[in-house]
Amino acid sequence: MKHEAKNYKLTPKLNIKLKGEYLIDNVHDCDVSPQYNQIFLFGVDRGYEVVDGTNEPGVDYVMANRFIRNMIMCMNLNPKKDILIHMKTNGGSWEEGMAMYDTIRACPTGVTILNYTHARSMSSIIFQAANKRIMMPNSSFMFHSGTFGIEGTQKQVESTIKFYSKVSTNTMLEIYAHRMQEPGHTYSDKNITWIKKWLKDQMDKKEDVYLTAKEAVELGLADEIFDYNWDNLIIYTKEQLER
Repeated sequence: MKHEAKNYKLTPKLNIKLKGEYLIDNVHDCDVSPQYNQIFLFGVDRGYEVVDGTNEPGVDYVMANRFIRNMIMCMNLNPKKDILIHMKTNGGSWEEGMAMYDTIRACPTGVTILNYTHARSMSSIIFQAANKRIMMPNSSFMFHSGTFGIEGTQKQVESTIKFYSKVSTNTMLEIYAHRMQEPGHTYSDKNITWIKKWLKDQMDKKEDVYLTAKEAVELGLADEIFDYNWDNLIIYTKEQLER
């Protein structure tokens, strides 16, 4: 459950010019619209990194640093206003993604994530942090156990693999399973242990497990498919606000 907004106080409000060219600069250069309390969670193109045949570097420290600053700024400027996050990223770093996940969970107001293209790998986990998770009609969802790139001595590599196998996989399964167990979904009547085993079995069989937007909603990994009603994006049920 989120903290009460009235008990949340950071630094004094900042004076930011929000109109005209300043608003455009904020959106295109900083991935945030303070005027409307919207954040754009997009890969930050640094011009040299190519991932999966695209120019999007995905979830990394640059994206995480920018996102955390933007979240805190929106919380400061509009402490009682809900936040809408437009997410379009192909996933990436576990550590940086979990820093973003924790930041969303710590937000005292409602947070909606509207997913474009795909919520996959790390971005499918970040997605679960929101009070309201909405899939674009033609977007997809993908979960897997992730990939590792490790350098070091044999002991360092073994230690790193052991740590991430214990922490990242278990944490990921816990996050998915608790959402899937919420009422009204395919496996709502199952316990957390059963759901975690089902998720692991799917990953063992397929490695990358892809879901349509409709399938993600049915399983409880998303709340709804966007119906193009922008006014409803930050309207929440009691259950969503209590997440």
